[in-house]
Amino acid sequence: MRARSLFVALLLVPAALTAQDRTVPLDTVQVAAASRAAAELVAATRGVEVITAEQIRVLPARTVADVLEWALAVDVMPRSPALADVAVRGGTFEQVLVMVDGVRASDAQTGHFDLNLAVPLDQVERIEIVRGPASALYGADAVGGLIHVVTRREGAGARARAQAGSWDTRSAALSYATHVGGVRADLGGEWQRSDGHRAGTDYEVASGRLALSMPVGQWTVNADAGHAARDFGADGFYGPFPSYEETRTTTGTLALRAAPEATFAVEPTLSVRRHADDFVLRRADPSFYRNQHTNLRWGGEVMARWRVPNGLRLAGGGEWFSDELESARLGDRAEQRAAALVEAAAGRVGRLSATAGVRADWHERYGTEWSPSAAAAWWPAEGVRLRASAGRAFRAPTWTDRYYQDPANVGDPNLKAEQSWSAEVGASAFVARGVRLGVAGFVRHADQLIDWAKPDGAADQPWRTRNVEDARFRGIEAEASWAGPLDVAWSATGTWLSFTTSAAEGFASKSALRPVMENVTLRARRTFADRLSVSLLGRRARRVGEEAYLRLDARASYDIRALRVFADVQNATDADYRDISRLAAPGRALMIGLEWSGGR
Repeated sequence: MRARSLFVALLLVPAALTAQDRTVPLDTVQVAAASRAAAELVAATRGVEVITAEQIRVLPARTVADVLEWALAVDVMPRSPALADVAVRGGTFEQVLVMVDGVRASDAQTGHFDLNLAVPLDQVERIEIVRGPASALYGADAVGGLIHVVTRREGAGARARAQAGSWDTRSAALSYATHVGGVRADLGGEWQRSDGHRAGTDYEVASGRLALSMPVGQWTVNADAGHAARDFGADGFYGPFPSYEETRTTTGTLALRAAPEATFAVEPTLSVRRHADDFVLRRADPSFYRNQHTNLRWGGEVMARWRVPNGLRLAGGGEWFSDELESARLGDRAEQRAAALVEAAAGRVGRLSATAGVRADWHERYGTEWSPSAAAAWWPAEGVRLRASAGRAFRAPTWTDRYYQDPANVGDPNLKAEQSWSAEVGASAFVARGVRLGVAGFVRHADQLIDWAKPDGAADQPWRTRNVEDARFRGIEAEASWAGPLDVAWSATGTWLSFTTSAAEGFASKSALRPVMENVTLRARRTFADRLSVSLLGRRARRVGEEAYLRLDARASYDIRALRVFADVQNATDADYRDISRLAAPGRALMIGLEWSGGR
């Protein structure tokens, strides 16, 4: 009753998130992840959301995972701020592709590490979310969707931030951007630690990043390097054990980018990612069972883009990568993969826009996979857009799926790759001044779905991987925003999902068949006198086999010239619900912070 009253109070607050705060007009903004051929043109043919740096600053968020929790059709499954899984449209954490500046960040060992990014939050320029299959553009894992983190490349100045709050949580961040001669440099770092919301969930996280950009004629040379260290209690994260884990993520990228107006351009990218994981099953007795893994991905891609007359855009290219693993438990492994793709995009020609592409991926273990896709949008009237898309996606089993073994989890080296077909239709319209509505329906048919399962009620048996014969997912997404009088606006989203499966009865699913079935959010924000800002966010969610819960977060901030004082409340309703480990999620928490900005 108390939670319901708070939710009603949220509806009555005379403040809300403005429409432009909630959704970026996708007909004008460049969404790099939406297309290889014409990102600035074809985002309107797909289900896309863009979360900008300005929006991130007003959210009660300290991590990328915190930000993604409020995105449409995104399911974030945090175990703690040090480790979180993410999925899109009812997929699993292994069925989403995470990228940073166009470079794959998803982990070859396990999707649990996909959000182990070496990017401080203050250096994020925007987060692009493409809902639906993206294997035709980016290859394996982009089954439910794609999350693309774009780092800052413009502006100059400094920013410093410090916070402290519940569970002895403390954090600090510093970023600086400047130009030295013709070279732009971005340097940033952040640190946070906490005792955790329950025993065994303490953590300490630190990350740093340096990015250099230098113009050379009509080209720009970009060089990035980042490192992140995460040490955290993992009590109950993967099984009923008081575990502990340390991870280290190091990334490097060197890329050549052409000017946007170039008629023809060839853009090469070289990248490397190293991830080390040290997992102790019993924290007080490391010798009982310990996993130490180091995986290395290195390689590159070459993409060519051509602006053909009459609004047609073409793109094509290829990539080659090596994935290598050193592990006492999983063994020493090395696998190569390569791909080639072509894409064509017709920008807005009259009332139509369309894109089509196909990609061939070769994997040393699983052979060749073909991933076609097509999408189109039609504007039957001013401010009204209809769209449709379809595509194929796949993912190969990770090394953890195949080879991992501990007392609580057992992999299967004979797993098959999973494939899926997806289709969606959608519509959006500005029905009145400041009022925007959108709705979409999608279906996904998965074959040989990979799942961790065990017999119902068999608490003493380990989770084992298996291929589910098939599963069908159906969903509806809706969003609405209203910019009302007195700077009042409303923004709401909703996702409803159902699925059927031929999986054997009598088994409990660990993740693949445990999606969020209902997720409804309402967000509110208002700025008073250009100084005081209040943001309120409410969510009602329900996962398979669990009761629905209601959660409310809030941020209030006050600007004093270059200073900003802010307070965050997370889970103000103190909702009692389970995290992805089936353990108690964090209760009510309060954070107080101070931020200084100069030159931005």
